[in-house]
Amino acid sequence: MLGGEVTPVGTRNRTLVALLLLALVGGAFLAGYGYGTGRSAAGGSADSEGFALLRNVLQQIRTTYIQRQVSTDQLFYGAARGMLDALGDPYSRFMDPAGYREFREKEFSGVFTGVGIFVELEEGWPTVLQPIPGTPAARAGLRPGDRITAVDGRSTEKLSLEEVVSRIRGPAGTTVRLRLQRGGRTFEVSLVRARIRHVTVQDDQFLDADQRSRLQRAGAGYLRIIQFDQPTAGDFRKALDRELASGVRGIILDLRGNPGGLLDVAVAVADAFVSAGQPIVITVDRDGRRDVERAAGGRKVTVPVVVLVNEYSASAAEIVAGALRDHDIAPLVGMRTFGKGVIQRIITLPGGSGATLTSGRYLTPDGYDIHKKGLTPTVTVGNRLEGRSDTEMRRIEAEQFARAVDLLRQRIARGK
Repeated sequence: MLGGEVTPVGTRNRTLVALLLLALVGGAFLAGYGYGTGRSAAGGSADSEGFALLRNVLQQIRTTYIQRQVSTDQLFYGAARGMLDALGDPYSRFMDPAGYREFREKEFSGVFTGVGIFVELEEGWPTVLQPIPGTPAARAGLRPGDRITAVDGRSTEKLSLEEVVSRIRGPAGTTVRLRLQRGGRTFEVSLVRARIRHVTVQDDQFLDADQRSRLQRAGAGYLRIIQFDQPTAGDFRKALDRELASGVRGIILDLRGNPGGLLDVAVAVADAFVSAGQPIVITVDRDGRRDVERAAGGRKVTVPVVVLVNEYSASAAEIVAGALRDHDIAPLVGMRTFGKGVIQRIITLPGGSGATLTSGRYLTPDGYDIHKKGLTPTVTVGNRLEGRSDTEMRRIEAEQFARAVDLLRQRIARGK
């Protein structure tokens, strides 16, 4: 944990959000996020002129605008949102009180209300990064790469991520209609928002019979981390203990489709694999100061490991994958990862609102900067999933899994 705060992680020029739908945490570092409290800072004449400009605009609205009943709160929220949007940084964003409350709820309790999708901004359009298994979005067949072109009939073109999230957000039991573009096909789905408990760690019970059989023949265990939320570290340790107690001779760690999450949770997961005192991740602030997060508990997993990744493995997932790769603990199998290597601080603002603000970047233990580049797999299987049919995606994912099991079997035979 950095500076006594939790941190969420980052990804390429795409923005990850959980549509509380699924948000990544507040008051923490998301692999990069870290929590802080908004405080006023000393400013010069330029600040004074800027505040004077805002006061003047507010006064003009109050005295001249045709509609007399205007929410001052919404005006201030719009100004705050505009300042962060003006940075041109897809990871720095403002959240109104409702959005920030849901953001924190999802991150720390693993329970939220929404449709169950991770979304990113790509070429100005909100795009599905990953549906959460078992949620309304997953049951409706949404998949990575689906572009959301409208919400309840209103276009999403050029909207900020926060604006898209606010349109999809709503009470459990209500319906939201999404227009989606998949390749050359456009279609609509209606989703009923639900109260969702986000299970972020899965074992082989979620695999098909053929995959479970492959694992059994190899004497291997399987753990998948869907996202790095606050409960993930404890859930992962329990699942890992069960696998090791069962006598598995190797483990496949599946990080495919994992959009990231909290930095301290990623460090806690990697800690189970990395020897005590060894670096897990290096963070760099805007002044170039470096801070090294090291393994504290000592290596718990001594059996061979293989890590599965794809183009939607991002941020905190890349921290774990990068640490295991750099320390030669596990090869990576699959596709080049997303490439988000920046850290956002989550800031609590007056009135219950909040913001994420990019405050640094992170490097793998060997000093590799993955931002906009991603991690190259040791063994590449498949290429971009976006725009592919369900059949093609399942085939590629099955090939990746089979290759990972074969590689793990070889490592077990060699004792590494």
